[in-house]
Amino acid sequence: MASKRLLKKKVRRMVIEILNDCDYIIVNNGSHANKADKLIDEAVDFHDEVIAKISGANSKKEFNSIKESLNKSEVDFVKKLNALN
Repeated sequence: MASKRLLKKKVRRMVIEILNDCDYIIVNNGSHANKADKLIDEAVDFHDEVIAKISGANSKKEFNSIKESLNKSEVDFVKKLNALN
């Protein structure tokens, strides 16, 4: 079972990468700035939601479902970022 600390670090790392990529798009590709800004808002909301779930998780089953949704969301965010380029 993964520790809460490691899962929170993974979420933070993922969201920071998304924010950095969105900032790059905003600075260098002004035509997609609004979409990148919306993606930033979505990533921050995702962070808050997942951190709350991790903090409240107590069983292995809950951790596994959080990890599955985290992996799925990571792929979804990458697809959205690729669509902006």
